[in-house]
Amino acid sequence: MPRYLQAWIVGGLLVSSMAVGTSGDPSRLTGRADGAPEALDVVFANFDTVGPGAPNRLCLGTGDGGFTACDDVSADSHDSFGVALGLVDGDQHLDAVFANSGTVNRVCFGDGAGGFSSCADVGADVAATIGVALGLVDGDAHLDAVFANNGSPNRVCLGDGLGGFSCSNVSADRESSLGVALGHLDAGGDLDVVFANIGGANRVCLGDGMGGFSCFDVSADIHDSRAVALGLVDADVNMDAVFANDKSVNRVCFGNGAGGFSSCGDVDPLDPDNPSFGVALGHVDGDPSLDAVFGNFGSFDQVCLGDGAGAFTCQDVSADSLLTFGVALDHVDGDALLDAVFSVSNHQNRVCLGDGLGGFSCADLRTTAEHSAAAALGEIGSTLIFADDFESGDTSAWSNTVP
Repeated sequence: MPRYLQAWIVGGLLVSSMAVGTSGDPSRLTGRADGAPEALDVVFANFDTVGPGAPNRLCLGTGDGGFTACDDVSADSHDSFGVALGLVDGDQHLDAVFANSGTVNRVCFGDGAGGFSSCADVGADVAATIGVALGLVDGDAHLDAVFANNGSPNRVCLGDGLGGFSCSNVSADRESSLGVALGHLDAGGDLDVVFANIGGANRVCLGDGMGGFSCFDVSADIHDSRAVALGLVDADVNMDAVFANDKSVNRVCFGNGAGGFSSCGDVDPLDPDNPSFGVALGHVDGDPSLDAVFGNFGSFDQVCLGDGAGAFTCQDVSADSLLTFGVALDHVDGDALLDAVFSVSNHQNRVCLGDGLGGFSCADLRTTAEHSAAAALGEIGSTLIFADDFESGDTSAWSNTVP
């Protein structure tokens, strides 16, 4: 089954995903135009610790868990901390939206041949933007972008379907937001937003379907939350939120189906001090319960296996102890088992191939060390073909987690 989209929601720090796959309607994606087998590629959002920025990078997948030599996405040099992939202009090629700190956010248009033809500004804002998510937040069929800003109002940028955006504040909040995720939290059918904040309560903003939002606290918790992922982690049908917290226990908050959260609990109460910067949800072992993978900064990355009732059992992904910022999940080799790509600072990025039982086998993705804050997986090196009634912003087949 081909897949075409992962919108990583990040805070540089993978937080949420949207994908076409086995849990959605596969009839709308009919294959790749070149007839080639699926090979997922990875786009990294990069930053520089001393200079004016660094080029973002694209690594083309081989389909067996490996990646060819990586190239710059463009001549741009920014401090990018988030990246999301989606179809933002009128063609069938995946595009990339980057969250930049200190410079204008950027969109780069895929050429369908393994590269990007050009890049353009997303609005004119200059802020400490750390995270980005893509989804349909107003009433048209064009993908929109929501940006998480550190110290200034978060922004929503409504897409015009041709690669342009019109931006405004999500709310009057001036939080320190590092992560953002989109999902359906109430019964209204409109996309809602959850922001991961440091030094204050995390926030949920319910969408009105026209690009506007009404915001309130997720809970009374105050942590340094750097990322958030949405999915069904307990036994009901209400969307839940998992937060990656820096130097405090990671938390799961259980949705009440009305846009709020009924309660929150510790993901791993026996490990309260992990510096978690990124989180992704997916099925990494053999059961139908959602699991969580955390990217930890200066500690061992962790996989926490869900029991389907909201509790988790955690273990190290590998013996690596790196400066991990983010994690993306998808099928990067030839099997049906979920794999992980970790974005790492001052080290080679890592690819960890899943064994289907919750374990992983890890290797360097490439030989060069960079400062990567986020990763997004998708088929950059192909032109995708869809059913005749598919529109570029259609999310009817999207799920909130990776199957």
